[in-house]
Amino acid sequence: MTILQRYIAKTILSSTMLVLLILLGLYTFMDLVTELDDLGRGTYQLIDMFEYIALSMPKRIYELLPIAALLGSVLGLGNLASQSELVVMRAAGISIQQINKAVMIVAAFLMVIAVFVGEIIRPPAEQYARELQSLAQTGTVGSRSANGFWTRDGLHFNHIAQILPDGRFSGISIYEFDPEKRLRIVTKAAEAVYEDESWILSNVVQSTIDEDGVRVRAVEYARWKSQLNPGMINVVVVPPEFLPVWSLVKYINYLKTNHQAVQQYQMAFWMKIMMPISSAVMVFLAVPFIFGPLRSTPLGGRILAGALVGIGFHLFNESFQHMGLVFGVLPWLTAAFPTAVFAVIGYFLMKKVY
Repeated sequence: MTILQRYIAKTILSSTMLVLLILLGLYTFMDLVTELDDLGRGTYQLIDMFEYIALSMPKRIYELLPIAALLGSVLGLGNLASQSELVVMRAAGISIQQINKAVMIVAAFLMVIAVFVGEIIRPPAEQYARELQSLAQTGTVGSRSANGFWTRDGLHFNHIAQILPDGRFSGISIYEFDPEKRLRIVTKAAEAVYEDESWILSNVVQSTIDEDGVRVRAVEYARWKSQLNPGMINVVVVPPEFLPVWSLVKYINYLKTNHQAVQQYQMAFWMKIMMPISSAVMVFLAVPFIFGPLRSTPLGGRILAGALVGIGFHLFNESFQHMGLVFGVLPWLTAAFPTAVFAVIGYFLMKKVY
């Protein structure tokens, strides 16, 4: 990479970081206003609110990166164009292809940032933020709904009412069916703790149902063998879009084994795969904004056009994702289609520039 290409890449990257900080500050302020409604609920105080918002920042960075990449690239290249630096570079023999190469180096770097934030920083930060908020407001770690959550393990259907702060379950109901789909055993327990790759149930009441009637027995402790483990609990409680790819793959396999719906988790998996590529496509679109039909437009107009394109991509991506879930479109196609559409648009605009 030449000195001029490094200069272009540095300019675009610094502009992108500036835009990202501005957007992050704006969204953080809106999150702060939203959280004020829950202030004082349970033991949820200002220090908890600020800690929750700080832990939620990786989520915002991950969500805003594609739009920041487009606006930052337009701003960086626009500044170079407005100061005639791009004209001087062209006069010195730097082609649009070489300028585009510098832009794509920035795109590759932003892809790495997106993967790092989305897979390494965001999942544990978001999980801890939700645990902190739920613990302060309700005294429990949290669950999918106010009524707990359901899981399936072979012929067993399990309901867990609450997850306690130390990882124990509270209010467990296990419904076991036979191969003919007849309910045979109902087990209820007050609590469950994970030990030696199984759950230890306490204060257990078990009802066995057969042709002779219902037999009930009570024991103080019982061992429950299940594929469900503490690692999977994070998957069940945390929304799929906040999970790392490896956790999604593991849980998707678990759901497939138990013949459960996997579309939502497959969609989250493919959206996470496509997100870094989306950031690169947004940077790629910046070049036609500078050398294409908008080359004579003032910088403010280019930024406005870039903002509209970025918002349009975000809305199109979100809408198509929900449509895919509703109409049963293949998850990989649903996730890839919006990015592919904008990549094709960028390709044809770039051909006009060349």
